[in-house]
Amino acid sequence: MNQEMPLAKQQHDKEDILREATALVNRIELRSTDGSWKSTVHVGFRRDQSIAFFFGAEPVYQFNVQHQFRRAYFNGLLLKAENGKIVQLRRQREAGQLMLLRKQWNSHQQEEFLRVLQHDLVHLKDLGQSGMLEICGTVVEGGTAEELLSSILDWIEVHVVDIQIANVPNVAG
Repeated sequence: MNQEMPLAKQQHDKEDILREATALVNRIELRSTDGSWKSTVHVGFRRDQSIAFFFGAEPVYQFNVQHQFRRAYFNGLLLKAENGKIVQLRRQREAGQLMLLRKQWNSHQQEEFLRVLQHDLVHLKDLGQSGMLEICGTVVEGGTAEELLSSILDWIEVHVVDIQIANVPNVAG
């Protein structure tokens, strides 16, 4: 069942992740040397070690502190975790007001999305392990850019196999 809710904020252009995403205390900008992605990929860890992946403006995949999927921007939709399920929010303008149309995904839609998410993360990991990622910039609180990249690849290796959907879309889970 679709529910309509007013959208409080206007849509904004993609921010400069390295400069503006200060909640991601350790963040990196990567370019695939094989041309896998047209734009750069940004990955960042919050202080609590939750992680976010930005493949250009989208897709964007965000995880909570328990390493569960919590939010995404995917195919023009905002996706969020809700009670272990994925809910899509689609922006639509009606009578001069920006609305969010809400729809819970079925199990087939969820499985397909998780397959795409896993594919993207595994591909990023494979490129990194093959030395096919160029570091374009970083903000690192401690350590080096190479250590940050290694931490990201390790996170993917450990968590990509069994991605769970969180109960709530916030970072604390």
